[in-house]
Amino acid sequence: MRTGFLLAAAVAALSGCYEDPTIIYGKSLDDMTFTVTDPAMGIYPNTSVLDDPNNPFALSGVGTETKWQIQSGADPVAAYYSWATVLANGPYGEAQYYVALNLAAIYQRGLADQGSLAQTREMAVKAYQSVLDYFPDAVTYDASGTVAYDLVTPAYKGVVELGGTVAGGWVMVKTSSGADRAVKP
Repeated sequence: MRTGFLLAAAVAALSGCYEDPTIIYGKSLDDMTFTVTDPAMGIYPNTSVLDDPNNPFALSGVGTETKWQIQSGADPVAAYYSWATVLANGPYGEAQYYVALNLAAIYQRGLADQGSLAQTREMAVKAYQSVLDYFPDAVTYDASGTVAYDLVTPAYKGVVELGGTVAGGWVMVKTSSGADRAVKP
């Protein structure tokens, strides 16, 4: 019966009938609780998320559009696993940024088990720092998919907002228009 349900969900997902990411993978992606199985999981270059028994995407991976559906429609734990799986399978800065963003949300909303909550904050800080260290040219796009904006500035702010200390010589400056901009002089 379980195999049949998973097959039906997969066929529906491929045919475009389901748009609800909470059931695409044969189980609910809402109300998940995060448990740290490796304190470096989801932080480049670590790929241990692919071995985490709690990762609903470890075997199937995550599609190009599916990661955005999960980001916007499921809870931060599912979104974290989605982006961490993407990062482990083909690292790039946007994936690392969204891993950090979702780890921060997990921490701020208390979606980790009590034994993992403080470690989740530390992981979020390290994931944001990883954007600065390994992906300083990373960008993401607005909802139209056309206007790119850099991710180093929000990554810098993410470290600071979580009480971390930005490493690597990065500083925050004001542009001529008065906007904040993280730079590495």
